[in-house]
Amino acid sequence: MFYIFPDGTTMLVDAAGSLLTTSTTSMPVDFKPNASITSGKVIVDYVNHFIPDIDKGRLNYIVLTHYHSDHMGSYSTKVPKNSEGNFYVNGITEVGSDIPFDKMIVRGDPSVVVSKDMVEQETVDNFNTFMKWAKTKYGANQEDMIVGSNEQVSMKIAPLNYTSFSVRNIAANGYVWTGTGLESKTEIPSKAVLDAGGDAEAYPYENILSCVMDITYGKFNMFAGGDIQYSGMSTYPYMDIETPISKVMGHVDVMKACHHGTANANSSTLLGVLKPKVIVANVWRDVQPNVATLGRMYAASPTAKIYTTNLATSNQTNISAYLSSLVSTQGHVVIRVAPGGNKYYIFVLNDNNELYKIKSKNGPYLSE
Repeated sequence: MFYIFPDGTTMLVDAAGSLLTTSTTSMPVDFKPNASITSGKVIVDYVNHFIPDIDKGRLNYIVLTHYHSDHMGSYSTKVPKNSEGNFYVNGITEVGSDIPFDKMIVRGDPSVVVSKDMVEQETVDNFNTFMKWAKTKYGANQEDMIVGSNEQVSMKIAPLNYTSFSVRNIAANGYVWTGTGLESKTEIPSKAVLDAGGDAEAYPYENILSCVMDITYGKFNMFAGGDIQYSGMSTYPYMDIETPISKVMGHVDVMKACHHGTANANSSTLLGVLKPKVIVANVWRDVQPNVATLGRMYAASPTAKIYTTNLATSNQTNISAYLSSLVSTQGHVVIRVAPGGNKYYIFVLNDNNELYKIKSKNGPYLSE
């Protein structure tokens, strides 16, 4: 997702680049706008089209929520190589090769908090090589997300003109903000304890280590939880990261569906607290969104306006009970907040080409 703050400061969160073409459980959705262009190039073109002139083609922030290929890109010797920096370009490294940026924020060191299903070490090594190049090329810095901070991600151009705007870091690396200052805590055992235990299943899922943010502008509020999930896939209670997050959250206007709207995310507990008016599901496989997940969303917010970015035809039968209730199932979803944050509109743009023509305009919705 690409964010433009009220003063023109910019932030890109994740950059898809998975090379998955088939799976034992699901298939990817259709390529948009077509199969001849890489996902990284699609993102580059989109950002360059919409980025404010004041930024002069430079991103202020890139946030890598966690180390999965559908968020950071894949490692493959079959993709092009940046010869200057000696790294392969796919996903976030492709975007960062074409668009200068100031700061990369990550969940933390993946060798310190280790997940059971993070990307291959080659992908991490390739990312690290890319960041060394970006530091030399752009002066870009890398930081771990500071849980609880509302200053790490801030406006860079005219912050004093928009004092009601802020980005609060809610969780990262398994640590969750307590609601006080920069205090955070985690229930996940340390790597040393997990190593000593010898149980491979006890290591956390990469998804629950995602960076989580709460964005506020006046009365408007948006929750973006990366791929966080609850314990639907595990008996270990700390795999449920959504419940502790729900304890420091409240009602929001807009929610980015956690983990693409799949089966083990967006719990009744979290949704019952957030009660979002608008939900955007960034889908990329034909099991997204999940029918039970949609049921929980509508149970928590019966009048919720749900948008998906690229719904697979093969999933329409699975979610047939809710299909007619979805506002949109195809296209770029743009959340446009009015000055001051009292209301917002949702636009859907055509994704069959890169002209970004408006397909629909929805709203205004009043911020609460």
